[in-house]
Amino acid sequence: MTSQNAVSPLLRSLSRPHGFEPLRVEGRLPEPLRGTLFRAGPGLFERFGASLSHAFEADGAITAVRFEGGGARGACRIVESAGYRAEEKAGRFLFNSAASWLDRMRAARAATGKTTGNTSTFWWQDRLFALMEGGLLQEMDPGTLDTLEATDLGVVTGAFSAHPHRVASLRTTFNFGVRYGSKMLIDLYALPDEGTPSKLGTVEAPWHAMLHDFIATERHLILFLGPVKLNLLRAMMGLADFTKLFQWKPELGARLIVVPLDDIQRPRTFELDAFWTWHFANAFEEEGGPSIDLCRYPEFSLDGIGEVEGKGPPPVLTRLHLDLKAGKVRETKLFDAPCEFPQLHPRVHGARYGALFAQTRRQGADRKYPGITRIALDGGSGAEWAVPAGHVPSEPVLVPRGEGEDDAFVLDLVYDATSDHSYVAVLDGQHLEDGPVATVHFDHPIPVTFHGGFAAAS
Repeated sequence: MTSQNAVSPLLRSLSRPHGFEPLRVEGRLPEPLRGTLFRAGPGLFERFGASLSHAFEADGAITAVRFEGGGARGACRIVESAGYRAEEKAGRFLFNSAASWLDRMRAARAATGKTTGNTSTFWWQDRLFALMEGGLLQEMDPGTLDTLEATDLGVVTGAFSAHPHRVASLRTTFNFGVRYGSKMLIDLYALPDEGTPSKLGTVEAPWHAMLHDFIATERHLILFLGPVKLNLLRAMMGLADFTKLFQWKPELGARLIVVPLDDIQRPRTFELDAFWTWHFANAFEEEGGPSIDLCRYPEFSLDGIGEVEGKGPPPVLTRLHLDLKAGKVRETKLFDAPCEFPQLHPRVHGARYGALFAQTRRQGADRKYPGITRIALDGGSGAEWAVPAGHVPSEPVLVPRGEGEDDAFVLDLVYDATSDHSYVAVLDGQHLEDGPVATVHFDHPIPVTFHGGFAAAS
C-alpha cells in the first residue's frame, strides 16, 4: 500500500461491489426527485499483491443511487474493461506502473492501454459511459452497472477526455481527445442531443502537456495548456511511475487556445503567466470575447488527490476576460474562499450566469473542502452547508426543478469517517444552509469519486 493510501480512507479499494439494493433513508426524499445519480472514481488501489503509485491509475468504480417514489436503491460496481479482464486472466498488472517493465513495453509497442473509466460518467442519448483521461468511452449498463464494451462512437480517433461540456443553447456536448506522437494533437468532437456525433477537427499543441479540462461557449471551444510537460519517452518506455511522468515548467507560461466553432482550423493562442487549473466552471460570450471561469492554482501538483486534509496552495475561483481584438487577457477573482468542483444549473451551461455550487474551505478549516456553497456572482445571496465534523463531501451534482439557477436539488456523495460509511445528502439549492432534507446511506464506504451526473427518469 502506498503512503498516499495509508493516510486517506478515501483511497482504499471498494470493499463490497454490488448491484442495486435498497438503501436506508433518513428524512423524507422529495417526490419530484426521480432518476439516477451516477458517480465515478478509482475503485481498486491494490491488485495481485501490488499497489498503484497514484489514484489516476486505478481501475474505476461506478456508484449509482436510483431515486424512485420516496425510496432509493444503490449499486457500486468495478469497471471490468477489456484491459481489466486481460489482467485478471494473466493474474498480474499489464498496463500501469505496477506492471513489470516488460509488460509495460509490450503494451507501449502494441499501442494498447486500459480504459479504466475512473474519472467521470457521461450520460448521452440514454446511454451511460465511464470516462478516463486517455481512453475510449467505456459503456456501462445503466440498469445493472454491468460493464459493456468500449466504443469510439464511430468518430473518436484515439481518446475521449473525461470532461465533456454541454452548451445548453446549442443542445450539443463538446469534448476533446489527445494524441501523443512527434507532436501533441488535440481532436475536437461534437455530440448533439439528437443525431450522430462528429469530429470537428484537430489543433496542435505547443508542447506535450497534460490537458485535463476545457470549456465551451456558443461560439468557441477553449483549451488550457499549463506548463506541465509530459516526458513522452519515459511514458512510452514505461520507465517511471505516473507521478514522475509530468514536470512543472513555469518558465513556459500557460496557454489558452481559443477555437472558433465556425472556423476550427484558425485557433487563437493567448499567452499567460504560469498557473494550473484542474476544472473550469463555465464560460460565456461578451462583447469583446469570451469570459472564462476556472479554479486557479499557482502551481501544479499530483499530491493530495483523494486525501482528506488539504495540501499545497488552494485554488481561487477566477474569471479570465479575453479581448479577441487586442489579444489580451484580464483576470478577476470571483470568490474569497478556496473552492473546487464547481457546478451550475444545466440551463446556463455556456451562457452568462449568476450562481454556482462548489466545494469550499473557509479560513481555519482543518479539512480539505468541508463545505458545499452556493456562490452568488451577480450580487445575490450565497449560502453554505457546513458538512459535519468527520464527514467529507464530494463534487455537488445539480438536479434542476425549475428555471432559477438555484432552483435545484443538490446531491452530494459524502464519506462519514466517524462510522466508515458513505451516504448521499439531498439538499435544497435554495435553502442550502438548512442542511439535507434527506440522506441515503450505503452500509459501506465508497472510495473517492471525482465526477458524475444525474439521469432523470423517463
